[in-house]
Amino acid sequence: MSTERLAAKLRGFGLDKEEAEIYVFISASGPTPARIVARRFSLNRMKAYRSLKALEEKEFVQRVMGRPVKFVAAPLRVVIDRQMGSLHQTLSDLEANQDAFIREWENLASGSEQRPEEPRFRIFQGRQQVFELLLEMFDRTHDTLRLVTTTSDLARLSLWGLDDKLKALNRQGKKIRVLTQIDSENWKGVEPYSDFTETRHITLQTPIRFAIIDGGEALTTVAMDDSMSMTTSADTGLWTDAPSYVAALGIFFDAFWSLAPDAESVIESLKTGEPTPEIRTYTTQEEYASIFRGMIAKATRIVDIIARNATTLPVSLSDIEEVAGRGVNVRLLTRTDEETLPEVSRIADTPIVVSENAAVTDLVFLAVDGREVLLNVPYAESQKRTIWSNMPAYVGTMLLVFKDYWELGKPLQERLRLAAQRRRVDLLSKRIREGFEGAGWEAETPGIVAGTTSKNYTFDVLARDPGNADNRLCIDVVVNEPVYNKIIERSNVVPDLAASRYLIASLMPFKTEELRLAELYRIRIIHSDTEEGLVSSLVKLVQR
Repeated sequence: MSTERLAAKLRGFGLDKEEAEIYVFISASGPTPARIVARRFSLNRMKAYRSLKALEEKEFVQRVMGRPVKFVAAPLRVVIDRQMGSLHQTLSDLEANQDAFIREWENLASGSEQRPEEPRFRIFQGRQQVFELLLEMFDRTHDTLRLVTTTSDLARLSLWGLDDKLKALNRQGKKIRVLTQIDSENWKGVEPYSDFTETRHITLQTPIRFAIIDGGEALTTVAMDDSMSMTTSADTGLWTDAPSYVAALGIFFDAFWSLAPDAESVIESLKTGEPTPEIRTYTTQEEYASIFRGMIAKATRIVDIIARNATTLPVSLSDIEEVAGRGVNVRLLTRTDEETLPEVSRIADTPIVVSENAAVTDLVFLAVDGREVLLNVPYAESQKRTIWSNMPAYVGTMLLVFKDYWELGKPLQERLRLAAQRRRVDLLSKRIREGFEGAGWEAETPGIVAGTTSKNYTFDVLARDPGNADNRLCIDVVVNEPVYNKIIERSNVVPDLAASRYLIASLMPFKTEELRLAELYRIRIIHSDTEEGLVSSLVKLVQR
């Protein structure tokens, strides 16, 4: 049975396609570290670990401790026996409990035949009627009460005694959430509510009130008289238990709640004169650039930046270098290509710490001194494309996101090393091509070959015998890294090359395990300590 068919059949044991292929690979390879799995299946290290952990939890692989940690496949017979035992147990449980299951279903089915009540809508006119209704609604709270209102309304609620009802609900363990506007003139009236409710700040453009009880009923009041009068008729409320209306109002509340700063932090800011925690959104590129420049200008300790590449930033690398020159710790996570690498490499010897982003993202992220963050979405042209916040919870979350990205990145020095390695491979490949051409063969650098499955493969050098079109030599060049990685990478390619010969030309000496691995996958490897010797050895292959 082929490895592809075996992997396909294993998906019936609760594995996804990737997990099944990894299990088959480890079964054939023996104890294998996660990095080899990542390279073999073109995964990032985190994704490979997740797949291996899933296989370990399903008992398809076991962890072998060491440096590095390796994973070994459980014998397939043991896996099958375990699966069969689990299925037998499930069937036994189902057989033993089927009567109870059916009775429960029949009870549910009979209950669902009852005709639901029609949604109700009622209008309440005048403050006294509205407050009496609120008191009744508060009494009906079983779990959660959500309230949006003005600070003046909170004061009126206290005069009516509704704050005592909220305190009683709090003592009963009910969840009470209040959104209201907090400013320098009214914070003292809001502060006591923090003792028995969860209170957060929201900017209200007009006096408004709505209350939601357990997601089952809601009262909405708009354009109300916000004076302290307890008898005004200019306070009209719409009450309903219509599920769709109440659900929509709940979504509206929860959306604002998730972005709102808590009352205690806002009040503390008002007391101390510190900036109020909040989230702001901006729509124009000019606003975004101005805020970005202002934030890095104020930085005193640390600046963290994520950008697709250096050209997407609203400031130059020189501006960022100037910030680092003031003693600010600057970390830049970006991606480089042939166009941007020279510019980015210019700052490799500056205080700026640059790392190659493992992920591809168009987002631009800036965090300053761990106190404020800026997030720009370049492609959201018609939307609020820039978000700024100094809310501690939001800032903390975004810093954790940056940390995850940073830990997956590679230092710029590694990117420069790889670029230098690629240049050396290209130069050596050109010399090999010239050597083949001198021997009368045709050669390309790089060269593309179509496999028997019609998939195209690219090699550093492709040489052809002009007298025999089927006589082709596919060559990968290794200059300063072990050939182990290249063998693993090409192990599934060689069978698809048909009549084409494949080999690895390396300036690095081989280890015993690499020779064994190459033999296992029928890959020929040629080594020389010098470029001249390597070219000569390759040319001799076609002159025989």
